[in-house]
Amino acid sequence: MIILKKQFLAMVMALLVCVGYSGALVPATAYAADTIGYVDLNTVFSHHPDFESARAAMNLEQQKAQQEFQQKAPSLDDNGKRALDNTLTERIAKREQDLFNPIRKKILDAVHKVAKEKGINTVLSAGAVVDGGVDITNDVMKACGAK
Repeated sequence: MIILKKQFLAMVMALLVCVGYSGALVPATAYAADTIGYVDLNTVFSHHPDFESARAAMNLEQQKAQQEFQQKAPSLDDNGKRALDNTLTERIAKREQDLFNPIRKKILDAVHKVAKEKGINTVLSAGAVVDGGVDITNDVMKACGAK
């Protein structure tokens, strides 16, 4: 009984090795490589038409928060300063989301559109790609109006 199980397992393993070496799996692998794209999101983001105005608004928000802290901090104890700092940090983070999330959404919509047009099933960040794939950065920049 044990000998039959070992022979059966040996036969299954031999069959799998033969199928693998025959190249039966190569077409699926080659097809998968053609359906992977990548995009340099930092480049697209920094070239987006709304990026500069959003960055300027963020700088202004940070300056306002710093001024507010400098005005109020002298009259506060350490706990009050920490609480004020937390409040201002949360306000800056909220403002950052309000300014940059619409840009991120436009870029992701452009990525999905370009990927669909090119028949790409998977899109990775350019930094994650070592070899292969299709660079769609320029197409995404055009699709979302980036310069």
